[in-house]
Amino acid sequence: MSIPSLFDTTISRLSYGLDGLSERQSLIADNIANVDTPGYLTHDIPFEQSLLDAMQQQGILPGASGVPGSLPGDITRNDLRVRNDGNNVDMAQQMTELSRTTLEYQAATQLISSKFAMLASAIAPVS
Repeated sequence: MSIPSLFDTTISRLSYGLDGLSERQSLIADNIANVDTPGYLTHDIPFEQSLLDAMQQQGILPGASGVPGSLPGDITRNDLRVRNDGNNVDMAQQMTELSRTTLEYQAATQLISSKFAMLASAIAPVS
């Protein structure tokens, strides 16, 4: 007989998502800081696909947590317009991406907080 895990795959997946979003925020900050650096190319971290793949494998999830073991490495964005100085950082695009990433991070944080609140209420003594 197995004992059910107190923390299901939802918490693990949200945690993985928070790690990916946090790393993306850091990369965006680096991109913005290098907007005037000749030859600098925009970086990103494509963690969503590995998370989506893990979520679609019903019952056959990698690892005990149901998420990939670690975040993928960052990638260089070669699909963006390059300026004459060899830099491809688009400040407007990066600010939009930062806003989107921040909103997704806040939403994931609220979801994981709600999950913990439900667990807390489930184990709280009845008075």
